[in-house]
Amino acid sequence: MSTMGNPPESPGKDSGTTPAQATLKASSFLRRFPFLFSRHALGIILTFNLVLLSLGLYLGLKSLGQMREIVREDFNQQQLSLARQSARLLEQDFDFLKRELATLNHSPSIQYLERLTWANRMRATLASVRNEGVVEIRRVDREGARAFLVDDRSLDHEIRGDFREDPWFVWAARPENKGRIYVSGVSSSLPNYVGRLIMVLAIPTYEESVDEFHPHPSGAFNGLLAFYVDAHHLAEKFTRGIISGKTGYAWIMDNQGIFLSHPERAFIGKNAFTVRKERMPAISFDAINEIQREKMLTGQEGWGVYISGWHGGMAGEIRKLIAYTPVRLTEPGFGENENKGFFWSVAVVAPVSEVEGVVHTLYRRQFLLQVIIGFFVLSGTILLLNFRYEAQFSASLEEEVNRKREELRKSEARYQALVENAADLIYTVDAEGHILSINNFAARLFSQTLQKAPDRDPATVPRTPQDFIGRSLYEIFSPKSADFHLEWLREIRETGRVRSKRHQVTIGDQEFWFSTSIVGLKDETGQIFSYEIISRDITGRKAFEDRLINMEKLASIGTLAAGVAHEINNPIAVILGFTEHLIEQTAPYPEIQETLKIIEEEGLKCKKIVENLLTFARAPEKSETSTDLNAVLEKMLAVVRNSLFTKKIRLETDIAAGLPRVAGDPRELQQVFINLINNAMDAMKGGGVLTVKARPTPDGKRVAIQFHDTGNGIPREVQHKIFDPFFTTKKTGEGTGLGLSTCYGIVSKYGGNIVFTSFPAAEYPDKHGTTFTVYLPVVAETALPQEEPKEPRLGFLVEGFGL
Repeated sequence: MSTMGNPPESPGKDSGTTPAQATLKASSFLRRFPFLFSRHALGIILTFNLVLLSLGLYLGLKSLGQMREIVREDFNQQQLSLARQSARLLEQDFDFLKRELATLNHSPSIQYLERLTWANRMRATLASVRNEGVVEIRRVDREGARAFLVDDRSLDHEIRGDFREDPWFVWAARPENKGRIYVSGVSSSLPNYVGRLIMVLAIPTYEESVDEFHPHPSGAFNGLLAFYVDAHHLAEKFTRGIISGKTGYAWIMDNQGIFLSHPERAFIGKNAFTVRKERMPAISFDAINEIQREKMLTGQEGWGVYISGWHGGMAGEIRKLIAYTPVRLTEPGFGENENKGFFWSVAVVAPVSEVEGVVHTLYRRQFLLQVIIGFFVLSGTILLLNFRYEAQFSASLEEEVNRKREELRKSEARYQALVENAADLIYTVDAEGHILSINNFAARLFSQTLQKAPDRDPATVPRTPQDFIGRSLYEIFSPKSADFHLEWLREIRETGRVRSKRHQVTIGDQEFWFSTSIVGLKDETGQIFSYEIISRDITGRKAFEDRLINMEKLASIGTLAAGVAHEINNPIAVILGFTEHLIEQTAPYPEIQETLKIIEEEGLKCKKIVENLLTFARAPEKSETSTDLNAVLEKMLAVVRNSLFTKKIRLETDIAAGLPRVAGDPRELQQVFINLINNAMDAMKGGGVLTVKARPTPDGKRVAIQFHDTGNGIPREVQHKIFDPFFTTKKTGEGTGLGLSTCYGIVSKYGGNIVFTSFPAAEYPDKHGTTFTVYLPVVAETALPQEEPKEPRLGFLVEGFGL
């Protein structure tokens, strides 16, 4: 259709880069990597990413474990350093005590127990070793019966008793221990020191020193000299200030498993293997017991992890790190294992949570970093895949759009070609009847028809489809036809029903029969925005159908007329015979004879009618198949010229010379023409103009003979009946109603056609009149076949059968 079906322009064609175009560029970039478009790409990429993430998590956990071990090891190394430092300091103090003990033992005042000086000498030494926990310096004589001592208050005492059973006295009495220092275990039951952890450092005393009072020492054993040392004081001196980590601490146990120092005051002096169990029986202390038993009590150094039941103010199972080292109080003997000898063990402990808290912090940072990296990796993968699928989708969508656009273009081209080349009138109108689009056929028919209208200026008639856009239906159709269309549009709008109709329309001054379908075109909301009207010009077919109908009617009437005429003819003959006989017999009675003549006259009329009916129903005895129209028309006009003159009708002729021969019998065609002229004369009461034209049609296949009068015209309401048999508009007795039906039958019999246009005077006072046009097919004289008459056949009426 000339104004429909233009493909829409692509959106954003003249604008900048749109997101869709950016996506297409990305798609072009990704096409460089065809692997991304394979069907296995998604699975492979996701699997690769999952493997990377799993490997990252595994390495992270492994790194966490290693980091935890490293931190534990480093921390225990630090704790071990603290323990070693404490142990060395403690050993230095023991060495100091041993030196002080040995130095004091070389004093003559001590060796010989000089009454005036031994106490002062001990006080001097006590003052220097008090800080190392020495609470008493005791000198026992060789018999083990007296002891000379200075206590922690620096008071000297001489006490008597039996000290020979003391283990350090027994040890000192042995000659092989001369010059050696005895270190006892810790005891809390020594007299005068019950409840205190006292250890004894003892050295055998021999009379070896020389002074002015003893110029010749005897060298004999003279008892022992001992330091009573508060082991808890000494141990706590070196553990009190140790803090490992935030809350870690140190403790010392002797080689019997007795706590010498511990932050838990209740543990001091208690056995380490039992006191913990007594405090927390529900907790297993196997780990620390094993460390103490296997490592610490055997003088080994090391570190480990154990479970404790408390720490500071906390209670419950607490994992702790422990580092321990021995404090050697005596050297192993010659040939003995280095772990032999007398020793304590210093331990430094701290909760694992304090250490692993740092690790956890680092791990959380690492894990967070891994999560961030994994997030970016996954995001990148998703973005890549999204790009990939979006690009693939865009490419597919682009291909699909292009394919659909091409299909749409072809479909529109086919539709446009179909519409433009259609032999139907296709146009769309809005609800007010304004044309929105129209195809060439409809525009051409409307234009050609309107140009022929006598009341239209041809210069104002639209010619092209574009000229019709926006025109109203009232500018094309007659008001009645336009109203008919608008009423139909309203019906479709209200009912939504689509119906096809056969209807008559008037374009200009021409009548058409259309077969029309109107469809309401709906938008996306279901509302009708325009109407598509498809009409087919069926004027010819309608005339043909009407002609067939009339032929059937005429055939039926001819058969009926033949039967009726045959049955009436005999009685009429009898009536006329007897009437003639009675007229001869009643010559003397002129009144009766006059009546009989009237009967005879009316009977003859009936006979004439019967003969006409027989003529109508019966084929002529002799028939020709072609006619010289020039000769027939000339002869016919010569016959009617006088009649026309007498009725003040001016005859105008426009008959082309040398018309080709047409199909038809000359007499029958002459009768057709005479009937049409008679009808024209009857229509022009008081005069007028009769125009007779004859021309070959443009295609040369037919000859059109036109009879145009300026009479009153045929009323519109009876125009469709004028070819019906026995239909007449004349008064009763003036016409039989067989004239036009006979003409129609004759012309149709030879393949011709009769059409007419009539403008009733009531509606068209300026151009009233009727025009009958007879179309007869042109035949070649030699090619015209001789047809045998067939029964029933339509005859023709003689003169007097007008409309």
